[in-house]
Amino acid sequence: MILTRRPVVPQTAVQRIQAMILSGEIPLGTRLPSERQLANQLSVSRASLREAMSVLETLGLVRIEHGRGTFVCEVLPGTGTAVPLPDWRFSKLYSLEEVYQLRHLAEGYAARLAAMAIAEEEIAKLKLVVRQHKEATRTLDFVASSQFDFELHHRIMLLSKNRILADLHENYRTIFLESQRLPVARHERVWETVDEHEKLVQAISRRDPEGAEYYMRLHIARTADRAGIALSDTPRSAGRQAKDCSHAPSGCANTEGIR
Repeated sequence: MILTRRPVVPQTAVQRIQAMILSGEIPLGTRLPSERQLANQLSVSRASLREAMSVLETLGLVRIEHGRGTFVCEVLPGTGTAVPLPDWRFSKLYSLEEVYQLRHLAEGYAARLAAMAIAEEEIAKLKLVVRQHKEATRTLDFVASSQFDFELHHRIMLLSKNRILADLHENYRTIFLESQRLPVARHERVWETVDEHEKLVQAISRRDPEGAEYYMRLHIARTADRAGIALSDTPRSAGRQAKDCSHAPSGCANTEGIR
């Protein structure tokens, strides 16, 4: 099944609303302006605004109450306080568990293949995306953070040199991207993804296929956990702290000083 892409959301609209929330221009817990008013203010269509709001809801920045309006979440990102996860938007197509099961299998093998085929210039590009994701996470720019997160995974699928894997990730882009946005709503755990990406890219950079597959599978398992999904087929250490790498094929990657 090839999915029809949803309309592209003007990133400026998503970014501007996020900026208004994080700056306090729109206070926590308050209702956003009406759809018509906000669409005019941002110079976007109401359909694009609705999609933008869905993105912000997935990221845990707003909550949509049908019949009442859209409200800024009461919990400020970065405070360490957990917020309820939003609903999975694609439940009529696939369950969230099915999506993570597929990603666990396909992306794990793609990481193995990428580690076997990667060139030096491609390593540099992966490391750049990791740094960009890290900086976006540090500044609480969850919109950019989720985009860089998706870009890293998409590059690894391309680097596998397997065209079916690459096409799979492209054709299901909307669903895969949403599965990467959803755990971001766990604002108190967003730094875990930074740690996991660094271990993964270090393994690929060492051209360690077993390590790359291990760290990708571990990353997907923990991503699923942040979204409230427990995968049954995961590395044994998936539930342990990041520093516990006793089961990793190539040992621990250095995680000191990354915060």
